[in-house]
Amino acid sequence: MLIPVVLTIGNAAGASAQTAAPMSVGDSVSASGGIDCADGVVKDDGSLESGYGWVPSAVDGRYIQEFQLAEFRSRKIEEVCVCWTRTRLDDSVNFTVELYRDVQGRPSPRPEASVQAEASFVPVFPDGGFYSIDVSQVDMLAPTGTFYVGVKWNPSEDQFFFVCVDRSTTTEIVDGWFIDDRADYWTSVLETSDPIFIPHRAMMIRARAAEGYFPLVPTLGTWGLIIMIAGIFAVGALIIRRQEPRA
Repeated sequence: MLIPVVLTIGNAAGASAQTAAPMSVGDSVSASGGIDCADGVVKDDGSLESGYGWVPSAVDGRYIQEFQLAEFRSRKIEEVCVCWTRTRLDDSVNFTVELYRDVQGRPSPRPEASVQAEASFVPVFPDGGFYSIDVSQVDMLAPTGTFYVGVKWNPSEDQFFFVCVDRSTTTEIVDGWFIDDRADYWTSVLETSDPIFIPHRAMMIRARAAEGYFPLVPTLGTWGLIIMIAGIFAVGALIIRRQEPRA
């Protein structure tokens, strides 16, 4: 079980997950930078008060946010925008944008699709910057109902980077999830007992879908595949029997 703790600016903390220190009540800044997916699905209010990150001992840290297919104009996600901030000198982070389907109310263990990306000249907290990732060249197709979009990176290589977080009380609360390489399952920011997530409203992760119609292709699952294979063998055996010469 990973234990998130507050990270005070300029001081390291020895635990799995961290947040950038929250700003004073009422203080916020606009996330500067490039394209911000303002014409897509936006959960945040455009200002950041904190950020979620990981200590350098983690080698695989992930934060994802919940979305609903009904919020998008189609299933095909073609652009994801992520707001990043940092607290150290290194200003470039390599990361992966990932999409997860929902399995019984929580993210699936493995992503449905992923795209590698890099953010350069990341601003120092309390500033932040949006970075646009073109995911149109992969089949980043949202399943029906609930799904999740977020980022994965290696905190041991790209240290003290944070996904921007909106804590404004006027922002609707959006569920988010986190996991690192030492955890066995995803944890919801709304279900953990750690107090650093109490002010949570939304991660500053946005997505935009392509125009058009992209039909859902149903998947059979394990039992569906077993039944299908058994059916194929049954039909094949019946055909062979019919073709056998009679005495």
